[in-house]
Amino acid sequence: MNSRALKGIAALLFLCLGSDVFAGYRSYLDPRSMAMGGAGVASSTKFNASFHNPALIAFSRGDKPDKIYIHTSFGARELYDHDFQDDVREFQDSDVLDDFVEAVRDDNAPNNDELIRSAEALKSRLRAINLNGYRADETTAFSLMVDTKPVTINFYTTRDIREMVTIRARDEALIDQYVEDRINDSDRPIADLSDTFQSSVDNTYYEIREFGVTVATTNVIEYNMPISWGFTPKWIQINGSHISDPLQEYDVSSPPDRRISTDLIEWNLDVGFALLMTDDFMQDVLGLDGYWLEGETVFGIVGKNMFPTDFTPWRPVRPDRRFPAIKRAVQALYRVGLAHYREKYMMAIDLDLSENEVWDFEGLTRFLSLGGEYYWRDDFHLRGGLRFNLAQTSEAAKDQASLTAGFLYQPKGFSVEGAAMINEVEMGGTIGFGLAF
Repeated sequence: MNSRALKGIAALLFLCLGSDVFAGYRSYLDPRSMAMGGAGVASSTKFNASFHNPALIAFSRGDKPDKIYIHTSFGARELYDHDFQDDVREFQDSDVLDDFVEAVRDDNAPNNDELIRSAEALKSRLRAINLNGYRADETTAFSLMVDTKPVTINFYTTRDIREMVTIRARDEALIDQYVEDRINDSDRPIADLSDTFQSSVDNTYYEIREFGVTVATTNVIEYNMPISWGFTPKWIQINGSHISDPLQEYDVSSPPDRRISTDLIEWNLDVGFALLMTDDFMQDVLGLDGYWLEGETVFGIVGKNMFPTDFTPWRPVRPDRRFPAIKRAVQALYRVGLAHYREKYMMAIDLDLSENEVWDFEGLTRFLSLGGEYYWRDDFHLRGGLRFNLAQTSEAAKDQASLTAGFLYQPKGFSVEGAAMINEVEMGGTIGFGLAF
């Protein structure tokens, strides 16, 4: 294995997600973040701050912060509206590929309308199924946080699993080249087309294990404003397998065995900053005023995976097109967030400052997350949010918006959190349990 660093409900708007399995997103399966549309840079708490902004584990709302807090969670997500197996079988049972091959080999192909018709039919069929497939994700997490003076420390471990099966239509340019060659030079030898077509079904699997230690502290500066900064050194192992079979030969009832890379662990670093802005600061320095400034406002910024490296899934010693081994860079990710707290509710917004390639995706993602939490009772909160993708590309990251909701119940030192997300073709859920001493 080669590795690198990684890792209310007021929504009258519900945009669609494309049906492609290559819709891009980062994993946000912890309960609070999923419930609030992925927000967390300025709004995460002790429950999940290490995953979103290390600085925020030191922000403790209330006069009596918890001294020790244990939390564990499990989340899963998958496509529910997919017809991947039918797409593969229908293509294999159809005559579109055979018709094109026969037209190319026909001695009368030059000036023959049948050649162009069969080429367009084949390209149309490939476009219709390109990037369709199946995807499933799951995340488990455990954390142990200790409040001390002058720092707060959180030990955590996570395990992310992603499985994808994806149809990749790669032959449109090759089809056009065959047509051009036959029309311009009917005497040119034609190779065995079965060996030249590259459209495939790709089976991809990643298992990402992460262990980190978050350390953060808080100080008070001018205008009586608390500021917090923190960092997380972390160790990550990524096991990956990527196997590609020709589309016309893929057996949907017997997918290929995984060839999983192993035995490489690397370290990385997350850093974060948070500032609780007072009314005096916003009025005197920022020149802002008004009723909407009442309450507390937190600004946060985070840089994750500050030393990005590449990793390569398992590949054989000799080149084999069944085992593509393109290096995938897991890039550094920078995010900024703003959260506003009132007596009965809070609202948050996060924005990605850098586009991010996610695990095995060909395209980039950049998200805008909107979330909120309503304090129905001291021990019961409702959460909701929306997540928008701002970097939709031609090959990937086609999701436009996801709708999320969740809750927190925390009686006397024990907590239960739950969340769910849904869009046109995808659904997910997560649940977490915590205990404070």
